[in-house]
Amino acid sequence: MDLSIYGKVALLLTMSMSLGGFGCWVAQKLKSILAFIVLAVLFLAGAFFVPYFASVSTTAGIAALAAWTFISGLFMGPAIHSYSEEIGWKTVALAFFGTAGVMALCGLVATFSGINFSGLGPFLGIALFGLIIVGIIRLFSKWGKEADILYSSLGVLIFAGYFLYDFFTLKHTENTWQRATELTMKFYLDFLNFLLHLLQLIAASKHHS
Repeated sequence: MDLSIYGKVALLLTMSMSLGGFGCWVAQKLKSILAFIVLAVLFLAGAFFVPYFASVSTTAGIAALAAWTFISGLFMGPAIHSYSEEIGWKTVALAFFGTAGVMALCGLVATFSGINFSGLGPFLGIALFGLIIVGIIRLFSKWGKEADILYSSLGVLIFAGYFLYDFFTLKHTENTWQRATELTMKFYLDFLNFLLHLLQLIAASKHHS
């Protein structure tokens, strides 16, 4: 029996989280700048190649998604390891499960509340663009902890909004493996970005207290 769109996404997201986590563990002590640059390029390229391969065939799309999520884990491994040294592995684990909890809650709200969240799309796009610009500026300037807390808090709110928006999209999309692959990629990015901003918020709050 063919899976529902929810079943397809759940299956692909479980695979993606597992491969991403494995990649993160493998590369936790990665220190090569060249390797980091190569991984960054591959990670960004995946945003274009995964949807392309998903349009070619189900097998190609799933294989591309699997490779991309593993690469993303390699890319993010050093950052996660750095947070584990700064705030502890237990706190990192709690942040991970907390992110999963927020994601699940947003999924329930978007699926069963009857609220139309499609209008969030343009606002979230503008907010995300602003967040990226501020993040770039932040790389070249020294901020106080209060600014770090505000920035990471906004990131958490924006990607919580994306959870709502993408789950609403999931509810109203066609039941195909291509769409499931594309939406899994979006959910994976939502989860990853929410987690990273949450870890940043925890770290900034710890130093501020």
